[in-house]
Amino acid sequence: MNILITGGTSGLGKATVELLVKDGHQVYFSYLATEEFTAVAKEMEAAYNNVKAVPLNFCEPESVDEFCGKVKEWNIDVLVNCTYVGKPQTTYFHKIAPEDMLRSFEMNIIPTVKITQATLEGMKKRRFGKIVNIITEAVIGLPPMGYTIYAANKAYLMELSDVINKEYTRYNITSNCILPAYMQTKFAEVDERILEQMQQEHPLKKLLTVDEVAQAIKFFVDASQQVNGVKLPINAGTLLMA
Repeated sequence: MNILITGGTSGLGKATVELLVKDGHQVYFSYLATEEFTAVAKEMEAAYNNVKAVPLNFCEPESVDEFCGKVKEWNIDVLVNCTYVGKPQTTYFHKIAPEDMLRSFEMNIIPTVKITQATLEGMKKRRFGKIVNIITEAVIGLPPMGYTIYAANKAYLMELSDVINKEYTRYNITSNCILPAYMQTKFAEVDERILEQMQQEHPLKKLLTVDEVAQAIKFFVDASQQVNGVKLPINAGTLLMA
């Protein structure tokens, strides 16, 4: 299958690319064209003949629109929405300017919407497709302090996934969500002392890894179209959805 993963040069996105290419899929992934990520993208393309890396900047509408034009040429069967711009933890709700919330929405949700719409166009014509949205455990119960913007954006995306499920199941298109607990990545770095406390309080005494979540993404890629509308928490059962 042709698979598109947004954000493939670090963290969960990179782990997912490296897992899925081994199954023989043609994997496209986006990356921010910094010196560091460009080098990683080129290394991955050199390592696998079924990988295509394409630059994309979620913060630039022109870049997003250009990327969406390319997406329509790739006949994407599976879309994994993984990219998030910014950090999950910022500050208290009352300290956040409404303009900052709008800016984050424009940098995260709008690009994700555009890319999803571009892939849906081809999926509808071929009457087949799978969409996997990476959400967060923070939308279950009470989110951590400072997660106002992040949790709100992810909750919006999760609700949007339900809408896609409702409207496009008749086209044989699935829309599923994965809600991972904290993973130790550059995206969500915390103080070493806090990290140690989190590990001690974890029921398995070890934090979730990106490889474990990548395996869950692979499950949805491989699953029957009967698997649809699922919200899968990956958190060792510490929080369950009602």
